[in-house]
Amino acid sequence: TCMPDSCFCEAVREGVIRQPSNTWSSLAFCVVALVMFAELGRPSRLSKLEAVLFATSAFLVGVTSAFYHASLTFLGQSLDVQSMYLVVALALAVNLDSLRPGKPKWFLPMYLGFNVVLGVLLVLVPEFRRYGFAGVIAAVVATEVLLRRRGLRDWPLQPLFVAIALQAVAFVIWNLDRAHLVCDPTFPIQGHAVWHTLGALAAYALWRYFRKSSP
Repeated sequence: TCMPDSCFCEAVREGVIRQPSNTWSSLAFCVVALVMFAELGRPSRLSKLEAVLFATSAFLVGVTSAFYHASLTFLGQSLDVQSMYLVVALALAVNLDSLRPGKPKWFLPMYLGFNVVLGVLLVLVPEFRRYGFAGVIAAVVATEVLLRRRGLRDWPLQPLFVAIALQAVAFVIWNLDRAHLVCDPTFPIQGHAVWHTLGALAAYALWRYFRKSSP
């Protein structure tokens, strides 16, 4: 757990909600997820199962992140990171399945397998959580490059570039907040809250990349 003194910049308060700014900003993922659910009926490159799981995963990120920052418990931290794995592991499973055109779909067993392994490591080796997340993102980028080199994907790249740019900026802000380099513990808008908002927008940009049916 981050307690007692590594819970990002925001001051830890007494009561039910320990970090209000970081808690409420987490719900940006829930808002984005509701937009995703509203778009499920539109033409999509994703299967219905993949699209529903994507939107559900984004919603869970918001719920578990809010729970984590409200409680600052190890359980909250684990659920928060696991839900982040749900989103990036889905992108990886979709990409790996796309590398096998014409063959039976392995998306669901791969997706479940990735999350079981990542979840076990998250509990047994908590220090792994950041490296695991970064490693899955690297694998998503690598499989994307491989798909394009093999001529298996020619989708417009703009939404993907937007997702990467937003997440890159968010990651810089996350580090500045975590290291207390840009920090006012009592300010209503925290750097980590900005990370949540940008991360939610990046998730939506990734959603648009995977599901958009035409340029």
